[in-house]
Amino acid sequence: MIHEVTSSLPKFKTLRFTQGLNIVLADRTDKSTQTDTRNGSGKTSLIEILHHLLGGKAEPKSMFRQPPLDEHWFAMVFDLAGQRVRVQREGATPGKVTVATFTSDGAVLDEETISNEQWKRRLGAEVFGLNEEGDWAPSFRSCISYFLRRQSAGGFQAPTKHFSQQMTWDIQVNLSFLLGLDVDLARAWQRLRERERQMETLRKAAQGGALGELVGNSGELASELAVAEDELNRLTASVADFTVIPTYATVEAEVTRLGQRIRALNNQIISDREYLAQLENNLDEVQTTRPTGLAELYAAADVQLPEVALAAYDDVQAFHDSVIANRRQYLDAEIRRITSDLAANTSERNRLAEQRSDGMRLLSSGGAAETLLELQRDVAKRQVRVEQLRHRYDNAITLESEQGELRLERQRLAAALTRDLAERQQVLRPAFVIFERLSQRLYADQQHGRLVVNATDNGPEITATIPRGRSKGITNMQVYCFDLDLITLWSRRERGPGFLVHDSHLFDGVDERQRASALQVGAEYAAAEGFQYIVTLNSDETPNELPDGSAVEDFVLPERLTDHGDDGGLFGLRF
Repeated sequence: MIHEVTSSLPKFKTLRFTQGLNIVLADRTDKSTQTDTRNGSGKTSLIEILHHLLGGKAEPKSMFRQPPLDEHWFAMVFDLAGQRVRVQREGATPGKVTVATFTSDGAVLDEETISNEQWKRRLGAEVFGLNEEGDWAPSFRSCISYFLRRQSAGGFQAPTKHFSQQMTWDIQVNLSFLLGLDVDLARAWQRLRERERQMETLRKAAQGGALGELVGNSGELASELAVAEDELNRLTASVADFTVIPTYATVEAEVTRLGQRIRALNNQIISDREYLAQLENNLDEVQTTRPTGLAELYAAADVQLPEVALAAYDDVQAFHDSVIANRRQYLDAEIRRITSDLAANTSERNRLAEQRSDGMRLLSSGGAAETLLELQRDVAKRQVRVEQLRHRYDNAITLESEQGELRLERQRLAAALTRDLAERQQVLRPAFVIFERLSQRLYADQQHGRLVVNATDNGPEITATIPRGRSKGITNMQVYCFDLDLITLWSRRERGPGFLVHDSHLFDGVDERQRASALQVGAEYAAAEGFQYIVTLNSDETPNELPDGSAVEDFVLPERLTDHGDDGGLFGLRF
């Protein structure tokens, strides 16, 4: 329990608490609706002070690090693991706390200044028995926040959330711990969600996002990879068999020149063959020409020529025979020349063709150094391409197999959670019964509330509900019943903080009858279960007596707060 809250502020109103129900009452002299912790009487600020002393964050904008509070310390005396302890923290050194332990007779047993992180670890171990660390483990700060809710953090919006932006894993892990469920299963669900989140990121990227060139369909990539590897193997083999010819360019030029010369000779040979055929044909015509004598022609016509005419004709015939003979000699000489040229050109062509074939064989057996370098560069590019495809293929296989494994893991965890909840029904039974009885005490005229723990495909789902009737502030009373359930469970285990603190905001919108019932039920449970119930209330919203006739004033702390004047509030000053 908490014994005392004090400060070095000169006019701070030290609050001293007792066992059972403690009401911190604020007299409201006006109708202010201020809810900020820096205004009003300081009821909500008491919650902030308790969080500050129990390891809460003290960021630069924290009120404890702003003037005028940054020059002062706050302290609390409370029971921790069976010993009375005093913790003190200053705004000027928010990273450190001073902790003193007292003996049973009030003497200081020891005192030390430790870091706030060390203090939180000690609180976790001694208040809740926490010893697990690492990702997604239960934490003291999250667990204690269910016993010390803050309006500014949205702590009254839902029973299972002490913070409006509280993550699903934080709810599941810490409530599993507080209710006695398997925390490892809740942590396993979060590990699964993290893996699924990463896979979803990769999946979206593979569909055309940032990793569109790194991941793809495994089937398509397998085909593309096989083709690319085959092309690389063939090109690599060509490079391995490649012979570098130092005079490759010279040989290549000579082969080209020889080809041109051979084509010219072929053209010449074709032309000479055509000319030879023409000469031989002309020679045949000359050789077969047999001119008929003029005398013979006339004789055949029975015409007798005179001797003079015959003599002249003989001269003509001799001249004609001479022409034929000369023609035959020319054709014979020309045929011999063309035949000789044909033989020479054919021989030259064959010789050049052999030289060209030798050059072609040399070129086909290798190539220039530049060609080899080009081939090697091509091989390097293809190797990079193959490695990229192989990497994409491996990623695709990993992605697809991981997605399948995640589906199986989700099914496995859901089945394990269902079995675990069935096995822990005896553990959960008290929590179910307490919540139902609390709601029955508050709303006897309507259907009672239910605390339900379900195994879902997203981990344990914990709900605390009271059916809506004609009552106002129903959600706030769901929070009330849930918190009272938790402190009762932990008090029965003889562990936990030993106190439950509710800000007056919890009772906003709650009917006066339910408000009075809540105070009486809280007082009864605190007395019966041995915990301390601290409530901050405004005087104009506080009933005069409880349903059993007890005076509310009997539970009000002697030190009353007020929003009248600069020094009427908890801090003794306005800022």
